[in-house]
Amino acid sequence: MCIRRVSFLVLISAFLTGVALASGAIPNWPAPAVWSPPRASGITTLSAAPPLPFIPVTPCRVADTRGNGFVGQYGPPSLVANATRSFTITGMCGIPAGAAAVSFNFAALNVAGGGDLRVFPAGEGVPLVSTLNYNGNTPNIANAAVVPLGSGGAITVQADAVPIDLIIDVNGYYSSYPATNTTFVIQDSASTAIYGITYSTADDTTAVVGYAAAGPVVGATYGVGGTENSTANNSAGVRGTDFSGTPTSGNYIPAGVRGESASNYGVLGLSRSYGVAGAVHDSTGTQIAYGILGTTNGTVTYGVYSGGDFGGSGAKYFVEPHPTDASKVIRYVSLEGPESGTYFRGRGRFQNGEATIEVPEDFRMVTDSEGLSIQVTPIGDFASVAVVRMELDEIVVKATRNVEFFYTVNGVRRTHRDLKPIGPGTEFMPSSADARMPAYLTEGQKALLVSNGTYNADGTVSMETAERLGWTKMWAEREAGAKAPSSRDQQNAAR
Repeated sequence: MCIRRVSFLVLISAFLTGVALASGAIPNWPAPAVWSPPRASGITTLSAAPPLPFIPVTPCRVADTRGNGFVGQYGPPSLVANATRSFTITGMCGIPAGAAAVSFNFAALNVAGGGDLRVFPAGEGVPLVSTLNYNGNTPNIANAAVVPLGSGGAITVQADAVPIDLIIDVNGYYSSYPATNTTFVIQDSASTAIYGITYSTADDTTAVVGYAAAGPVVGATYGVGGTENSTANNSAGVRGTDFSGTPTSGNYIPAGVRGESASNYGVLGLSRSYGVAGAVHDSTGTQIAYGILGTTNGTVTYGVYSGGDFGGSGAKYFVEPHPTDASKVIRYVSLEGPESGTYFRGRGRFQNGEATIEVPEDFRMVTDSEGLSIQVTPIGDFASVAVVRMELDEIVVKATRNVEFFYTVNGVRRTHRDLKPIGPGTEFMPSSADARMPAYLTEGQKALLVSNGTYNADGTVSMETAERLGWTKMWAEREAGAKAPSSRDQQNAAR
């Protein structure tokens, strides 16, 4: 039978002479950045599986038929001529069960004559092409190849014509999901460890996806994205850190994206439109609120913009520079009240004991006609003042003297006139049963949360209150929801 002198699935065809023939450091070798599963012969469609990324591991020896510490299927005896032998690869050298193919380096040793080595997925037939060719003049020779894994995560080899010893090394694998703690290291400071780009114009397209999953998650066609359905504290689909140190030792609920820095920005968003945005949706997928940190449309610019109510447990400040002391600033606190108020003010003069105050158009646009009030202060002399007419189009006042006066007109936002200051809320509900009293609260706020039964005096959660108000059920439902696959994952599973 005539053997074609070509490599079976060999993507790196150069012969490698640097293989370590005994124990010690194993030289690395280049591997393709992606690997595409082989297509069936004949007609193919555009639904063929996408290329899988290369996930490196430290170069590692899987088998050595000479021995050198290897036993069982990975050790002696030597390969018998024209006989097959299988090697289970998954579970060895960091190759996970989810690996589709592996980057190998095969070394044929103690070769006595001409022949070839064929490597193929376990469970499949012997191919007509070889992975490595050798003869008596090449007693020790190696070649790198990417080979799919077969049944049980194994490969099968066959040494044709003459017996040989075989060394099998690996330096990475191809899979949609890397094994735990896989690390991508780029030594050049100007390089990028992970780089993703997509040219697709389809919806939901993403170049890089990160999963922190409680179980297997089906991949999809994803620009930059992170998904999280783990229930472990501090887990994240995508985590970024600048290595300035860990900012906290506390536990936080899982996140899709988490940024960490002890002394710099945890997350930095740079844009000419929207810096960092976040949105919240209800169970039907309808967006019910969103917020943006840094946004402009070219005319109006906001440091913080909220689509929906804006709330906080602290005071709302505006800050101005001190006019004479660079080490100080002036902090003013926003006026608080039980309504969403509007106002305008000004100065006028009574003529013939009467004055008309024009209502600005913008005030009329946002203010409800009910609930208007006015304060008038005479200037220069005493005068009795009365309000004759008070409407959104104009306000008429009278006085016993023709004096100047200050005025302030107050109203209520038309769209928020039914605001009730006291109502149900979970703003201060602990995030979990093992949460602690937040340190950012004032001492007065902490005292209130102890007195209303949210926390115990030692700062731990009052489980009696949590049970009574249904918080424990909400925590359990959140955890169950984190374990459940999303609709996108279910759609991908059906593909």
